[in-house]
Amino acid sequence: MAEADNMFRNGLAAAAHPSDILKLSRTLLDICTEVSDGLNSICKVSPVACRSGCDTCCRSLIQVNPIFARLALDYARRTFTPERLEMLHQRLLTDVTFCPFLFDGACSIYDQRPMVCRGYYSFDVALCQSGTFCENDLGYQGDEGHAAHQYRIFLFVLEKRIEDIEREFGIDPGPVFLHEAVRALWDDPQEG
Repeated sequence: MAEADNMFRNGLAAAAHPSDILKLSRTLLDICTEVSDGLNSICKVSPVACRSGCDTCCRSLIQVNPIFARLALDYARRTFTPERLEMLHQRLLTDVTFCPFLFDGACSIYDQRPMVCRGYYSFDVALCQSGTFCENDLGYQGDEGHAAHQYRIFLFVLEKRIEDIEREFGIDPGPVFLHEAVRALWDDPQEG
């Protein structure tokens, strides 16, 4: 956690261009992947049930820290076909009621998905399909969910620490709805 704090604080202090924020965002997500891999190596769990086509958690409005909206848009602009990019743009112009990056039942920005999206998990597709994709009364879905639950705690704590650091720098940490933030960034000349 201290490594992430120091990297983010120093990175924000040195940021001179939107590309510096993108680099910080990517580095934070890399740290999240390292933590997830480390937890899974310490405490083996059953594989999560999440698969392409199981998009229940994506069918709600996603709240993110604004830095991850910037990263999502950058990734889309670099990887989407012109047709898909236009579809995304049209979605952003309407009041979408789901994640605008959901295409054909899959996350189109999976490699660079926001931190909050990394915190969703389930061990039972049937529960997701019934609309129960959060923990509710299931605790952390039993002992097999221990590492996944610990990862969610790490993500929550890291997100709060990022928000505190942003406040130190006079930056509004959000959260914002992903589709609204991406729509606001779409026409920003610095983003092009």
